[in-house]
Amino acid sequence: MIQRMTDNHHFNQSAQQIAGLIERGDADGLRAALLALVERPGAAERLRALDAAGQLTRVIPELEPARDTDQPIVHFLPVLAHSFETVAAIEWLLGQIQAQAPQGDDGREAVGGQPAIDISQPAVPVAVQSYPGLRYRSVYAEELRRHFDGSVGRYPRAALLKLAALLHDVAKPQTKQPKPGGGVSFHEHQTIGGEIAARVARRLGFGANETRYIRTVVREHMRPGQLAVLDEVTLRAVRRFFQATGDAGPDVLVHMLADHMATRGPLIDSGAWLAQARWVDALLDTVWGEDQPITPALVNGEDLIRELGIAPGPLLGRLLAAVGEAQAGGEIVTRAEAIDLARRMFERLNV
Repeated sequence: MIQRMTDNHHFNQSAQQIAGLIERGDADGLRAALLALVERPGAAERLRALDAAGQLTRVIPELEPARDTDQPIVHFLPVLAHSFETVAAIEWLLGQIQAQAPQGDDGREAVGGQPAIDISQPAVPVAVQSYPGLRYRSVYAEELRRHFDGSVGRYPRAALLKLAALLHDVAKPQTKQPKPGGGVSFHEHQTIGGEIAARVARRLGFGANETRYIRTVVREHMRPGQLAVLDEVTLRAVRRFFQATGDAGPDVLVHMLADHMATRGPLIDSGAWLAQARWVDALLDTVWGEDQPITPALVNGEDLIRELGIAPGPLLGRLLAAVGEAQAGGEIVTRAEAIDLARRMFERLNV
C-alpha cells in the first residue's frame, strides 16, 4: 500500500511536470518525461492515468480522435483503449522473453502450467487476466532478449516499441469507411499512420534513427498477419518483409502478438495464440535460424519523399513495397537503382 501511494505521488508530480512542459512548449522535456513513463514496467497504466489527467492528448493530440472510434466486432475495445492494451501486451511479452530460461524449454508450449506473473499487478493484459495460464515461449528467447536489451539511436529499444504500440492505430479514425454489406474498413491506416507517427516523433525531438524505427513499426504492423493468411508463403516474401523492416523486424513480430492479444482480449483463443507464436518463430528462422543477416532496405520513406517530392500516403507505401520486392529478387542492388525504379513507377502511376 505504501509503495502504491508513493507511485501515485510520483505520477502526480510527473503529470504536473508534463502540464508545465506543454505550456512552455518544451519538446525536449516532453520527450524525456514521456520516455520516463514508458521505460519501466507499468507503462500502460501510467499512460492511462496520464490520459485520465487530461495530458496525454495534449502531448499527442493526434490520438484524441481515436478515443471514440469504434472497431469491428473482432475487437473488444475502441481504438485508443486498444492502443493502451497493446502497450500492456508488449510489456507482458517482453517480461515473458526476459523470464524464459535459455535452456530446457522447447519454446513451443504457449498455454498451460502456472502463470508467469502475478495477475493482480497492474498493466497485465486482459487476455492474460482471462486466461492466467497463457504464456509466450520462443526458441529464440535468447536472441530476442539481447535484441530488446539494446537501443535504437539514443534510447532503449523496448521503450520506443511501447511508444510505437501507442501510435500504431493513430490513423484509424481518418481511414474508417463503411463496407458494402455492413462493417467498416481502415484501408491503408498503417501506411498513413506511419507518417503521422513519424511526424509525432520529430515534433518530440527524436532523431532520424528513432523516428525511422517508430514509423517502421507502425507502417509494417499489419504485414506479418497478411503474410500468414497467404495460400503459400515463399522465402522470398519473408525476406522482403525483413528487408522492409530491417533491424525492426523482430519488433514488428512481437508487436503483432501484442496486437492480437489486445484485439481479442477475453475472447482470445489459445489455439490461435499458439499458432501466432509458432508463426513468429518460423519467420525468425530465416534470420536467426540460418545465421542469415537482415539486409537493410536500400531506401526508406524519407529518401523517396526527398528525392521524388512525393507526399506521405498509400502511394509511398506501394513504392517502398515494390522497391523492397525488387531488392529481394536481386533486380536492384544499389541505392541509385532503387531511387530510379521508384521514380519510374511514380511517373507511371501519376500519368
